[in-house]
Amino acid sequence: MDRNQKFLKLLNEKEFDSVQSVLRAIVSGDTSTLISKKLSGYPNLYRIRVGSIRVIYVVHSDYNEILFVGRRNEKTYKKF
Repeated sequence: MDRNQKFLKLLNEKEFDSVQSVLRAIVSGDTSTLISKKLSGYPNLYRIRVGSIRVIYVVHSDYNEILFVGRRNEKTYKKF
């Protein structure tokens, strides 16, 4: 079990539902309805804010890959 799965298990039902809908949209490739921001300094790295939770993903030519799901803190963006 990776850290993203562990984090998702700790969420309450409301937060989990919100994050799950965002994750499904990212995986399906339909990010047009989401408010995502490009991370500066990276060519294909984006983030989506769901309250205090951040979802960071990379866009490849034929799929999207979720890299990080977690609460925002001072170390959130230093990992990339």
